[in-house]
Amino acid sequence: MAEKAPSPQDLLGPYYFGVVLGTFFYGILVLQVITYYQSFKKDKLWLRLFILYLFVAETASTAVSIAMIYEPLVGQFGQVTPEGIPKPMFFFPSLLPGQPFLEVAVFVPVQFFYSWRISVIMRNYIMAVLICLTSILSAVGAIWTGIVVHNVKNYLRKPEVNNSALIWSVSAAGADVLITASLFWSLRTRRTGIRKTDDTINTIIRNAIQTGALTVVFTLLDVVLFVALDHSTLNFVFDFALPKLYSNALVSTLNARAGGVTGSHAPNVLFSGSGSGSNSHSRQAGSLHQLPSAHKLVIEMNTVVEREDDMLALGDRRTHSDHPYAEPK
Repeated sequence: MAEKAPSPQDLLGPYYFGVVLGTFFYGILVLQVITYYQSFKKDKLWLRLFILYLFVAETASTAVSIAMIYEPLVGQFGQVTPEGIPKPMFFFPSLLPGQPFLEVAVFVPVQFFYSWRISVIMRNYIMAVLICLTSILSAVGAIWTGIVVHNVKNYLRKPEVNNSALIWSVSAAGADVLITASLFWSLRTRRTGIRKTDDTINTIIRNAIQTGALTVVFTLLDVVLFVALDHSTLNFVFDFALPKLYSNALVSTLNARAGGVTGSHAPNVLFSGSGSGSNSHSRQAGSLHQLPSAHKLVIEMNTVVEREDDMLALGDRRTHSDHPYAEPK
């Protein structure tokens, strides 16, 4: 018995809602980017160009998504195949194979950025290299998926895309889990028994888990729905929003440098190099000798907390002119 093509409800509806959700996240990203360029004009050129690159990539991805859904909803309206099947119900949108390439252009650089900063926080490169390798494997799976979708062309052969889509999505989720787990472990081991300090660490851990869990959930829902529902595009509700989640998470982290947790001027790991942190710490060490031992312990523990906070979008209260990513005066 021949397989039936998907119904309009199973196919076009999820495309539509996926594009709407992705466009919504893109609007949030526009506000985030405007805030960044208005608030951090002295950041180094490479970082400002990196944010510009992400914004351009997301703009292209959003434009392609809108053009892609226009084709089956409007461009192919009333058109049928020689077998009498409506074209929107039979063929993949012609721009769909480009979507994985656009997503790779966003999530791989973002994951590499986080892996670089994790190497600074943990003071070793093992986990960072593992995250990068997992991210590269995900990129290979995404590119493979785009090529297979281009060759397959229609929904009746959709199961042929499953293997490459599994490699793509599972690897991307794995990289996100490694990032979250690395942050969780490095912070958990820094608990001190001091209630105020431990409460701050717990808050940071909760933010780390929430940030990582959101992208992991969207990625897993994307792949599970793609594989489980052969004649539905429900997975694209989550797929179109994924790159926007990555970009929004990173830009909001950069913008959060104006925020604060403890209010001291301790160095911050996400936005400082190994040298800048040690100089600031040396200045603090000199003043610690003049304080009682109990006060020394509290200040040292708070310094540890603030060295992690900006990685999780909590920020610190240093003025932007003290920021190590700022251009030299």
